[in-house]
Amino acid sequence: MAQTYAHRLEKSALVVGFCSLAVAVLAAHESPAGGYELSIYWATPTLFWAGAAVALLAGIVVAVSAPDWYRSLGLVLGGATTLSIASLPILRGYHFYGPGDSLTHLGWTKDIVAGDMAAYDLLYPGTHTVAIVISEATGLSLRRSLLLMVAAFVLVYLLFVPLAVRVVVDDDRAVTFAAISAFLLLPINAISVFVMPHPTSQAIMFLPLVIYLVAKYVMASDERRLPLFGTAAGALLALASLAMVLVHPQQAANVILLFGGIVVVQFVYRLFRDGHAIARHRAMYAQTMFLMATFLLWTPFHERSGGTVTALVTSLLDDPAAAASATHAAASLSQLGGSIRLLFAKLFLVSLFFSIIAGIFMLGGLFDRVRGTDTSAFTKYVAVGMIPLFGLFGLFLFASFGQFHFRVLGFMMVPVTMLGGVALARGFDAIGRRLPNADPVPGFAAGIFALLLVLSVPTLFHSPYMYQPSGHVSESQMVGYGTAFDQRGDALFTGLRSPGERYTDAILGYEDSKRSDFRGAPIYGGGYNATGENFTAGRLTSVFDGPRYLPVTDAAVQRETEVYNGLRFPKRGFRTLESKPGVARVQSGGDFRLYYVNSTA
Repeated sequence: MAQTYAHRLEKSALVVGFCSLAVAVLAAHESPAGGYELSIYWATPTLFWAGAAVALLAGIVVAVSAPDWYRSLGLVLGGATTLSIASLPILRGYHFYGPGDSLTHLGWTKDIVAGDMAAYDLLYPGTHTVAIVISEATGLSLRRSLLLMVAAFVLVYLLFVPLAVRVVVDDDRAVTFAAISAFLLLPINAISVFVMPHPTSQAIMFLPLVIYLVAKYVMASDERRLPLFGTAAGALLALASLAMVLVHPQQAANVILLFGGIVVVQFVYRLFRDGHAIARHRAMYAQTMFLMATFLLWTPFHERSGGTVTALVTSLLDDPAAAASATHAAASLSQLGGSIRLLFAKLFLVSLFFSIIAGIFMLGGLFDRVRGTDTSAFTKYVAVGMIPLFGLFGLFLFASFGQFHFRVLGFMMVPVTMLGGVALARGFDAIGRRLPNADPVPGFAAGIFALLLVLSVPTLFHSPYMYQPSGHVSESQMVGYGTAFDQRGDALFTGLRSPGERYTDAILGYEDSKRSDFRGAPIYGGGYNATGENFTAGRLTSVFDGPRYLPVTDAAVQRETEVYNGLRFPKRGFRTLESKPGVARVQSGGDFRLYYVNSTA
């Protein structure tokens, strides 16, 4: 009777959870963005967040406390809710999401479809071709297809984190905790890894599939042998390795380092401990060589391939501005009322927690203190593979080069999420064995994960919470820039922080944008003394060496006045654009205004 009653509770919780998720998704879909939204969190209806919270809590509680397929349904509910949150730009009908690199990737995708460039001319054509396939199959625009592509890679991540752990750990609780840990989306740090069209981010989301196939290939001993790659898992692993190179070679290089750690461990154990289980695992030598060969055959023949290495060496040897830029950023953040420490806590507190417990677990694996033959072996593989990755992270961090260390960190957080989930499960098991009578672990674990989700979800998208504006690109912004480019005169375009080159990429296509000659330097960063108190219409007419077009969007105004508190461009400066001679509004529509600055210099 008690068991039947418990199952009724689980069924009820799942019904409530799935209904709450359906209501949340409907609420988000029925409130599309009418204009630029500074924060997707504030603008999304409260009903969505309430429904998502109930669905996540119900899914987690059932997953950590229920047996068999109830647990699986709980994980499906939690994963679907996480995917819905990550897909909010799609649910809310955003015209596009991603104001920087993502717009350039949209331009590249347009060029491939138009035949202005071949896919193989691009260093990382994987995400672009996936978006094109989605567009051709569904009839959706390339903009929407790119956003759906992002959601597809997030789904791959959510699916294969627990599946990879299932291969190496024969423990339902460990797999459950790993799956819930995946809901935190720890690789997304909103500095160099994003939930937007950004190939290196999608490559990191693809990594769990590669790790799953590595585990199947190395540890499964009952598969029928096939030519070339040994087993079906080996053939799929080779395809996944090729895909990783095409999605982003930089992350493929990180995979090579991870594979190298596995090779080192296998070589040492075959040489010195031939009777150990690791010595009987299928060797990764051929797979590592295949990935290296693919990387070396593809990467050097693209013009962007050597830029990162060259710039890193230059930064390490003779770039004194690297440390200065970090100091400048800290000073600017302080002027906004924040601090580096507070921002670090918001972005990385949960990641730090997982890194500590995963690090302890890896140390236990290295000293053979982790139970389970395959689990212990997998822990050793990851621990040794993380050593060169940690070294690469340190090099980028020391050089302060392009925030690339956060890309390496995002990559490292994938195995950290897996091992952290297993470590948490083992820790809660140990606590449960030491406590008498009723097992308090499920309730305690659900509470811990709920707290971690509360801390991690607000950092998934850019918002004022992390002193950044939203990445929302509204339709009126795109239309406004497109009209301005079509009807431009002889004056150059300037901008507050950029002259609109990303919009040029997205609207004209990257190849046409590269040939354009109508972009000048921006006001901030372009050497003009026209920021802060000097940002006035009168000052603008005297600093340029000729007439300029100045696009101003609602996104830019909200960014400068509400997020940055007028640090570079105060509100009163925007008002002068409408009331002072020498500056005239020549185009207006929705979120976009274009001013003509008649220089008197």
